[in-house]
Amino acid sequence: MNKSILKAIALTFVMCLAFSSCELLDCKTCELVSTTNGVETRSPGVLACGDELAEKESYLQEIGYTRTTYDCN
Repeated sequence: MNKSILKAIALTFVMCLAFSSCELLDCKTCELVSTTNGVETRSPGVLACGDELAEKESYLQEIGYTRTTYDCN
């Protein structure tokens, strides 16, 4: 009985590692970039993963002469 409990715990641990490792592979550092009349301003990079990364990579906002987007590497 003890062996089956240990196997179940080990399997659960491995599954948790497997699910989280996929998420970690899909991470980038994103900087907020604002451009106004050709002058570029950048914010410090922030780590983004998964859905948040996809949202940041597709983000684009233009208001007047100011264009704001994320640069993710």
